[in-house]
Parts: sequence; structure tokens; C-alpha cells
Amino acid sequence: MPGKWGLHTFYQKDSRIAPMLPETKRYGKSAFQDMLSRYGSVYVKPNMAHMGKGIMKVWKEDGGYRMLRVKGKPRTFATAESVCGHVLTAVKGKAHIVQQAIPLAEVNGRSYDIRVMMMRDGRNKWRYSGMLAKVAGSSSIITNVRRGGGYVLPIGQALSRSVAKGKQDEQKKLEKELVDASYAICDRFNKYKYSSQIGIDYGVDRDGKLWLIEVNFDYPSHALFARLRDKTLYRLIKRRRRDYKNRR
Repeated sequence: MPGKWGLHTFYQKDSRIAPMLPETKRYGKSAFQDMLSRYGSVYVKPNMAHMGKGIMKVWKEDGGYRMLRVKGKPRTFATAESVCGHVLTAVKGKAHIVQQAIPLAEVNGRSYDIRVMMMRDGRNKWRYSGMLAKVAGSSSIITNVRRGGGYVLPIGQALSRSVAKGKQDEQKKLEKELVDASYAICDRFNKYKYSSQIGIDYGVDRDGKLWLIEVNFDYPSHALFARLRDKTLYRLIKRRRRDYKNRR
């Protein structure tokens, strides 16, 4: 099975990457109920969609359950059975995954994830080319900037205002972990298919642990980096892309 499930099982076989993977199962009624019971909060995602399309979040609260689709106002359900039935209708028989929800670190009360850009250079070698934080929009469950109404921040600002809390050593340690993990993912991805650029999305939870959310290959957004006030990383990305296209 290709898509998110196929990539999850592919990365699960690599001991460097497996510890970063949230628990994920193919969607079905029993899998959904089991995950929701154990974690209290889960995502249901279309197997083949990208850019935050079709994502639902379901979580348990005192007295019931709540469900939110991408952004807006959550719906309330009295029982696990009722929310399960609603989700079952919403997936419309199409392949989905159900995934443990990670309590993401926050900036100004909004969760964020981290995009790391990896690109092949003029010698066809993978090179780290920049990272930034994508902050979720108001009342949104996704950090996709265009669809969720969020914004971007330099990585240093996001980390120092959340999990690193002004501790520069901790910030640099997390940034190094992100770069090292990204090279491991590129090394593994070489066995999946050839690609010249990859945008890797990570979550960092409130304890500072890294989680792999998604690997965007072939056409990861360069425009995210153009949104930063400092255009240094955006210019580097464009230069690396030119070098790759002009390689011999």
C-alpha cells in the first residue's frame, strides 16, 4: 500500500528513524477505537493526500469527545461510539491512517512543527539547506501555512520561545538532532525512490523529543522560506536548485 502507510512501514524498518515515528495504524473501526482509548487524542489522515487536506483530529474531554476537521469549530459527541460512527462516515470508504496525536510545543499558544529542507547539490550529494518553524493558524489543527492560516518563524525563535526557553545550548542540540535525523532519512529514502529535494516535517513535543510527521518529496515548497524576513535560506535553496539542474 503506497502513500502515508507505505512510507510509515518503510521508515519503521530503519532503527535510526523508527524511534521518531508516532504510532500509526491503517484506519478501521477497531484501530480507531483502540488508539483513541490509549492516547486520548488521534489524527485521522487520508492515505494519499498532502498539504493537510482531509485531516481530522479527535480527542477525549470530560463528558465526551470532540472532532475538528482542519480548522474551525469542533463538533462535540457524547460517546466514543457516536464519534466513531461520524468518522467512519467522513472517510467515505477511502484509505486512511489513524495516528497518535503528539502534544506539540507551542509559540504564543499555537502549536508548531519544523520543516527541514534537504537538497541534492551540483555533485548529486544530499545537503542540508535550511529549517524553519510553521506555526498553526488560529483554531487550526494543521501547520500547513496556506491551508491552516498560520505563519513561519526562524527556527531559533521558535525553539527559544518554547522547549529551549532561551537556553542556547539546548537550542543548538535540537537543531543538530534535526539535521542528523534528516541525513538519516535521506539515506533511507534513497532506497524508496530517487528524488532531488525533500522537505521533512518534524514535531517537537513539550519535552523536547523529536517526532517525524511527514516527508514531502519531489516538490517541497520553497515559498515557505521566502516568507521569512531574512531571505538567506531562500537564496541558498534557489542556488542549490540551480546547481543541481546545471550539474554534469
